[in-house]
This record gives sequence, C-alpha cells and structure tokens, in this order.
Amino acid sequence: METIFPNLEKKILEDWKKNKIFEKSILKRKNAKDFVFYEGPPTANGKPGIHHVLSRVYKDIICRYKTMRGFRVLRKAGWDTHGLPVELEVEKKLGLKNKKDIEKYGIAEFNKKCKESVWQYKGEWEKLTERIGFWLDMEHPYITYENNYIESVWGIIKQIYQKGLLYQDYKVVPYCPRCGTVLSSHEVAQGYKKIKEPSVYVKFEIAPKTYLLVWTTTPWTLPGNVAVAVNPKIIYIKAQVGNETFVVAKERAAVLGKNYSERCTARYIEHPAHYKIIKEFKGSELLGVKYKPPFEFVKLLKPSWFVVQADFVSVEDGTGLVHIAPAFGEDDMAVGKKNNLPVILNVDEEGKFKSEVKQWAGMFVKNADPLIIKNLQERGLLFKEELYEHDYPFCWRCNSALLYYAKESWFINMQQVKSALIKNNKAINWVPAHLKEGRFGEWLREVKDWAFSRERYWGTPLPVWQCQKCAHREVIGGKKDLISQNFSDNNYYLLRHGESLRQKTKLVSCWPEKVPCPLTEKGRKQVTEIAKELKNKKIDLIFSSDLLRTKQTAEIFAKEVGAEIIYDERIREFNAGIFNNQSPQKVWDYIQGKGDIFNTRVPEGENWNDIKKRVRQFMVEINGKYFGKNIAIVSHECPLTLLENTLLGVPNDEILKWRLKNSLKVGEWRKIAFKNLPYNQQMELDFHRPYIDEVKFQCPKCAGTTERVLEVIDCWFDAGSMPFASYAKFPADYICEAIDQTRGWFYTLLAVATLLGRGTPYKNVISLGHVLDEKGEKMSKSKGNVVDPWYVVDKYGADAARWYFYTVNQPGEVKTFFEKELQESLRKFIMIYWNSFVFFETYKQKKSNPPAGGPKHVLDKWIISKLNGLIAEATKKLDGYDITGAARAIEDFTVNDLSLWYIRRSRKRFGEAQGTLSFLLLTLSKLTAPFIPFLSEEIFHKCAPPGSARSVHLADWPKADLKLINKKLEQDMEKARVVVASALSERAKAGIKVRQPLQKLEITEKISKELLNLIKDEINVKEVVLGKTFKLDTEITSALKEEGLVREIIRQIQEMRKKAGLKPQDKIAVQYTASVDLAKILEKNKRTILTETKAEVFKSAEVGSPLATITSEVTIDQQKLCLYLVIKNRSR
Repeated sequence: METIFPNLEKKILEDWKKNKIFEKSILKRKNAKDFVFYEGPPTANGKPGIHHVLSRVYKDIICRYKTMRGFRVLRKAGWDTHGLPVELEVEKKLGLKNKKDIEKYGIAEFNKKCKESVWQYKGEWEKLTERIGFWLDMEHPYITYENNYIESVWGIIKQIYQKGLLYQDYKVVPYCPRCGTVLSSHEVAQGYKKIKEPSVYVKFEIAPKTYLLVWTTTPWTLPGNVAVAVNPKIIYIKAQVGNETFVVAKERAAVLGKNYSERCTARYIEHPAHYKIIKEFKGSELLGVKYKPPFEFVKLLKPSWFVVQADFVSVEDGTGLVHIAPAFGEDDMAVGKKNNLPVILNVDEEGKFKSEVKQWAGMFVKNADPLIIKNLQERGLLFKEELYEHDYPFCWRCNSALLYYAKESWFINMQQVKSALIKNNKAINWVPAHLKEGRFGEWLREVKDWAFSRERYWGTPLPVWQCQKCAHREVIGGKKDLISQNFSDNNYYLLRHGESLRQKTKLVSCWPEKVPCPLTEKGRKQVTEIAKELKNKKIDLIFSSDLLRTKQTAEIFAKEVGAEIIYDERIREFNAGIFNNQSPQKVWDYIQGKGDIFNTRVPEGENWNDIKKRVRQFMVEINGKYFGKNIAIVSHECPLTLLENTLLGVPNDEILKWRLKNSLKVGEWRKIAFKNLPYNQQMELDFHRPYIDEVKFQCPKCAGTTERVLEVIDCWFDAGSMPFASYAKFPADYICEAIDQTRGWFYTLLAVATLLGRGTPYKNVISLGHVLDEKGEKMSKSKGNVVDPWYVVDKYGADAARWYFYTVNQPGEVKTFFEKELQESLRKFIMIYWNSFVFFETYKQKKSNPPAGGPKHVLDKWIISKLNGLIAEATKKLDGYDITGAARAIEDFTVNDLSLWYIRRSRKRFGEAQGTLSFLLLTLSKLTAPFIPFLSEEIFHKCAPPGSARSVHLADWPKADLKLINKKLEQDMEKARVVVASALSERAKAGIKVRQPLQKLEITEKISKELLNLIKDEINVKEVVLGKTFKLDTEITSALKEEGLVREIIRQIQEMRKKAGLKPQDKIAVQYTASVDLAKILEKNKRTILTETKAEVFKSAEVGSPLATITSEVTIDQQKLCLYLVIKNRSR
C-alpha cells in the first residue's frame, strides 16, 4: 500500500529545517511559562526499533500540544553512555570473555572502545528522531560520560553520604558471575524468567535412621550449609516412612507420600507406601538440635550445624525446614549474623567452586547441581528429586543466571527514605492510573537498599577515597573538591627567567637554540631580586630548563639561595619546529589555518597538549621522588602557564583567557601547590578509570595515603541524576517511557530526588506497554524480531505510524505490531482526512471565508457546534494526558461528522459551504498538529488565510466557543442520522441502490423541515411524512426508474472525468451510442446531465469521436450504452 505521504513528509522536513520552525516555536514563547519535559536518555550502541518510535511520539505529542497552548517547552536530548550494556557490546567485538581478559587488554584502551561504541548508531537515532517529527534539541544534549555530568553526579553522591545514607557492608547480593559485578534490585527485576530446574529433598541426620527433611532448589549451596532453620510457631511431626524417621512440618506431611504435587512429576528414589506420625510438637522444641551436614569440606571454628529459629520459614512449599548457607542467601545471612554462624564462601567470583570443594573445584555451580544430586543419592541422603517451576533472576544484559552471593559492596539506605518515596509518589499523575498503587507503589512498599557499586570499568567512578593507614574516608563532590585536597608535602615556586635577548629580538627561541639569548643586564637584576625575596623560603632544589636564558637565571638564583640545580628538558620552551628564530606570529598564522594550538602540531615541533603532557609528567615524577622539600622551577612562560593550569584542571579554552591576564612576566615568580588530577593519553581531564584510580592524596586525619575504592556506580544512578546533572528545571511536568522503567528510570528519578530531599521529580508520567512482534514476543536484537522503523516510515509515512500508536489501544497496554493494523489505521483516518482536504482543494473557489455573521445553513451550524465540542473535549483529554481518548475523538469527528455527513451532504451546495469547510480544515489542522505534524502542516499551509503563522506549529491551539455549541441541534441531527441509517438498511434489504429514487419514507417522530430535506437527499426519496410506523415505500414507478437510470449515467460520466484526472472547472463534451428507447430518455434528460457533469455537449453519435480521451461501455437496464468523453479545455 504505497502512499504519497512519505515524500510529502520529507518536503515538510526540509521546510522546517530551512525555516528553523522548531527553534522559532521555542523562541516565540521565550517569555512564557515553562512546561518542563525530561528526555529519558537512550544508549546509541544499538539501532532503534519500532518500539522506540512508540515512546518518542508519545513524548513529542505532549510537548507540541503544550507549545501550542502557549508554554515554552525546552526539549534537551540526552545520551546514556555508561554501564554493562556498553561493556558487553565491546567485549563481544574484542572477543573478551571475562574481567581478567579486560584487565589484560587494558582498562584505558577498553574504556576508550566503550566511549567510541556508544556513538556507533548516534546518526541512526538522530535521523529517525528527526524523520518521525520528534522535535528535540540534539545539538546540545546532556551526555552521562562527560566530566561536568560526572562531577554533578559526584556532588549528589557526596550529599547522600553526608546524610549518612551511603554505606559499605558485607551482604548477600544479586551477583552476575559472567559480568563479575553486583546488580541492584531494580536491575534484577528486569531479568526474571520462568524456569524448571531440579529441587531436592535432602536427609540431614540427627540420629541413626532419623533425619531432618530439608528441601532446596539450589543444591549447589549445600556445601555452604551451616544450620537448618525452623519456625518455632509451626507444628512439626516425626513420621515413620519404612525403616526411617523424618521431621517435617505437619502441613507439609504430604511430601512423604506419593502424590506430593499435581504440577510436578516426581521421580522417587524410595517408594514409600505411607507414612505414620509418631509425634507432634512445636518448632521451638527443635531449636539447638545438632545434625550431621550433608557435606563437610572445611573444619569450622564457630559452632554450626544445629537448628535455629527463623520467622521467614513457612509451609507454603518445601518441608518447613530451610537449610541455611549465609554466603548465598539474604535471609540466610541475617540468620547467620543473629546466631553468630560461620560463613562458608566456597564459590569464587566467576561462580565456580573453590579448591576446598575438591570434588567439583573449578566447576560452575549450576553445572555442578546434577553431580551433587547424584552424590547425595549414592550416599543415601536423597529422599526425592523433582522438577520445580519458578521465577529465577537472570542478568538483564548478558542473560546469565544470577547467584545470590556474599560480597562487600556499597549501598544506599533506601529504607530511611521509604516513607518519603511513597509520599512523593502520591503526588504523581500516573497513566495508567493503576500503576501508582499497583506495580510502582508495590515496588516502593517493598523497596530494598540500593546495591550501588559495580566492580566494572566503564561507568561513573564511585567518588570514595579511603586512607590506607587509618581507613578514614573522603567522598569527593567534584573537581573543586578534589583540588582542595593536599597532594604533597613539597612547596613549589615557579620562576620565569629574567629579561633576555629573546624579549629584545621578539623572535621565537626554542631548543636547539639557533641564536643564544642570554639575560640582559635588566634580566640579571630581576633574577637577583627574586633570589633575595625567596632566600628565606630555604629552597632545597632548583629544576631548570636547559636553554641559555633559563640556565643563567637558575645559576644566579642558585648562587644566592645555595641550592642544587637539576636541568630537565621536559620544562623547555615550546618547540616551534620550523618556526624557530622566526616571528611568533608565523606560528599563530600556521595554527589558525589548521585548527587550535592544543591539538595542531607545528612541523618538526609540538603542540600545547605535548607540552601539557611533558610538564605534568615532570611534576608527577619529582613529587613522587621528593618529600618535604622547597622546590623552585625555572622555565618559560608557555610551559609554566600550561603547568599551572594543568595542575588545576583548567579547560583549554579557558587557559588562553587565563594566559592573557595571569601568566608570569619575565622576572616574576609564583608559589603553587601540586595537584594530581586524572588525565588521559590525549591530555584531556578524564574522571574515568583507570586515570581516576591513579589519583591519590594525603589523608586529612593522619596524613597517610588515600586511594579511591575501585568500584564504579550503578549506571541507573547516572540516569536518575539527570535533572540535577543536566541543569534542567525541577521538577518535570512530563516524562514518558516504557513499562519496564517503573523499575528503572522512573524509580531512579524518584529515588535520587527523594534522597536529596527535593520532592517529586515529575508531575505526570505515561508508562507505555511493550511493543511485541506478530507472535506476541517482546522485540529484541538477540531474537532478530525488531521491526525496522525505516521500513514503516518509508512505506507509510511517520504520521501513519504515529496515529497507529496513539489509537491502536490505551498507552499502557501491550501493542502487538501488525502491519495490516497500521494499514487499516491509515485507511480509516488519515486517508479520509486527506481526501476531505483534497475535495476542498479540488472544488474551492478563490475566496473561501466563513459566512459573515456566523453559519446560516443547518449543516454549517451543526458542524460548527460539533467542532467546538471537539475542541473542548480534545483540550480536556490532552490536559489530562488522555492521548488515545483525544485522538479517537478527533478521528470520530473527522470520519463520521466531517467526511461521511457534512461533506457528503454539502457537495451540491459547495459554493455556500466552502467558507465553513475551509475554516473546519484549518481548525482541524491545529487540533491534529501535535498528533500528525506533517499532514497537519500541509493542510494548514493550503487553508490558512494571508497573515497566518508561518507554520501550524507556530499557531496557537484553538479555543472552544461554547456559545456556538448547540446540543439541541446535535441531538436532532443524531435523530436524523438514525432515520437515514434505518432507511438505508431497508433499501439494502430490498436490494435497491441509493441511486434509485423512491417515492416516500414514513417516520414516527417529528423532525424539522431543514433536517427532513437532508433525510430526503441522503436516502433519495421524494417525500418524508409523519406516520404511525417507520416504513420505506420500495415501489419503483416508471418515472422513478427513469430518474434512477439517468443518475447512473451521470455517475458513469463522473467516473470518466475522474479517470481522466479532470478538475471540476474543466470542460468536456460527451457523445454516446444507445438503443432508440435509451436515446429518447437521454435526450429528455439532457439538461440535467449537462448540468451535473459540467459538460458543454451531450449528443448522440453513430460513431464515437476519434478525439475521445476516455470511452466507457456499460449496460443500463439491460441496454448497451457507449460513452465517449472529449476534453474541451483543461485548467492549469
């Protein structure tokens, strides 16, 4: 189904771009109140799919609507650039399998690849965003890997730490052995799958032939067992099965019989016919009972292998006895701490058993399950095994099974702000509404502390430095905070050489010195004065450039202060290469033609980044070598300026400004402090690993060395910090993403804002259902079932996709994408809307103003009433974020009221109706502009009177004129339409086409004369009369039959005009050949035919004209008729 819309949309896109319509829509409202929108940042290391179109068009519509309502709506794009998704993509490309491989490859190089990877499909995202009409400021996005963003995130973390909410603890956490890192609860929530795996009933011996019967779904945790937990309030039994006795909860006694569960197929190791209860008792009587563990790989120093109390033990499944392995369960760890139990961590960070588990050492624990079960069976400790179906967490990115694993990690205490989270959520308008107390509300009520740290590489580093001596911690809130730390016991004094011949000749003088530039007499005096000033500083060492003017300066200075001189080529003057001994202006002229001085290397010389690198290396080296020294550095203006600014992390563009005001003049000195900020190989300040890991400073408590903890933070915290890190206005009036973000961005936005005490971060949120493929499966790259959005927009147009998503169902419902449904949506609304406009364009005359004094005809009054009702309804629904409701109201009006009734009934009076129809289409284009911006733009351009806005998107949203809403008229018109529908139904039953006139319709309700005329025309009857029953007279007289025949011929000629592509004003001549009887009828009705078909000639001919453009042969009342259409003149 090819359409004209894709090409039309491309033309409109060019017009928007050329005339900066988006920018003007914001500029026009620069003094208006802001409507704040937050863009949830996507990651551009994968191509966008059709499901991304859904979220982007739902964002766009509200922003466009609010703009038309008079708000200024800034729309800043954003890019989410950190985290496991990016790392895993790079690992795949590089063929790396684990963290060891990454570290062998090099963290710096790996992170460099990650940084490149996040932009792989940036162009695709930007092109699609533009193509679907999602207006977004993509030139000034917030980017989560940029230094200023990271600094802002650090500042937030510092505030959280200062509130006592950031802490480190040894906990059992969800852990991905493949990725080698902890996951947060909101990440875990995105990866659950329903699986079937073996569960086992294991015998824990408490006496000969007597056992605690324990059930577990994780056999691999049994080597870590240290206790068995019971609920003291539950009733337990001792039951005899064969020659053995088992302890189980009474309510779970069925596990001892054959029919344990209808949903599981059990494979019994022993086949008990029945069990006999020997004794009943409360669980409290079991406390302290010792047992023999199923595995004993290590000797334990703490008391273990006895029964303990745990209130979480239930009788919902299992046996009412739970095996406790503190290293592998959150509840287990809590029981372990309460009872001072040992922790057996016999699994390494790759999820493999350690060497002490000799039988399965080096084996991934899940793979060891069958071997452990077999071992239990062989030793007579397996009561039975069965398949158990349950939800199990998998890594949301790499798809590996997660383990619950004891680790030392960093957490944010969300329990402390739980009540505030719930309170802030109550202020949010959720669409769908049930999410507030349902999925999202439940998540908040069950909120867990945020597992915050990740043992990974590409992410915002956790800004916690810990003293290696006294364990004091410093949390750094940004570059300024870092600079404020003490990095050195040394004192540094920068000295620029005294005046030299270089200042006299004003020529470049670098190494190798073509013309020596000794100090002038003035220069020597300057240096002597400096030496006297600094003598009391007790200078220990002098480092100097080895050019003549700096050597002489150092020698004079050393003689006065009595310090040793060390020459170092790293603090030489800027190497100007081929421009040595030439005018400095030549260097600048060369640089300006190539780029900037920091990155443009002069021939045979260097650039300023080269200088930054060498002077920084020099400072780092001497600071690491000397302690408690007073050190003078004698050099030149350029390296000294770059050294000072590099130590302070000043951006390159600001260094040039700083240089003009603050650089050392000849014979001047300045004291500086050493700062060791993180720089990458390109001498860019870079807060990522591994550069930040190299930053160490003195402990403010004990002067020991503080080093950064190696973790990075959960990348979802980056996204949740977006309002503060991107300097957006707070809070947002509107956000929109898919349903999975209730555990992702929606949650982290709320969490971060609540942690900071800022309240609700967004006022309104639309949560969208997932887009599924035709089989009902979620679209994903790995499945290869992602629908290419370009296929859709190139074939049908962006407006078609937009309207489909707005109207197919409610936003929160799952959307199974069927191309046929999109085609239907296109036909059902957009084509009808477009054809209504085409009808107007085809038949309009030059002037088309609405009638002065308002509408006069009943149809005009009715449609204007309906239009104003639509404006009021659409406004109310969009104000309430009911996008689907507003769209369906617009569709109903356009299809049923405008097209099928108003235009249909106004064809014959188009000259009168033209002004009203023009006004209708113009107003409708404004109502549809937020929904389908392209088609609306085209219609607006053609219908807008002179002096209108340049674009519909610069126009204001229509206001409903309540005075023009006539409910009585609307009700009467509805009655008339019901009558028409009933009469047409009667025609259909009788098999009579509407073109065939009938004599009479009898109706039972009184209807106004104006509406009676409409009814007569619509159902093609001569009269409508009031009677006792509803009845259509279906008798066709000869006169009626003749009239019907003429109407059919007129229809045939109109079809011929249409096939010829003629406009209403184009003149034609029609010839025909017919039987004698038919020819008489045609001659009798000639005037009617000429008028209706706009023909100048209608005559009989024995042979049709050879000039005929279109010919048609039809059968009329069983008589053959040939028509020949000749174009007399065609309008241009």
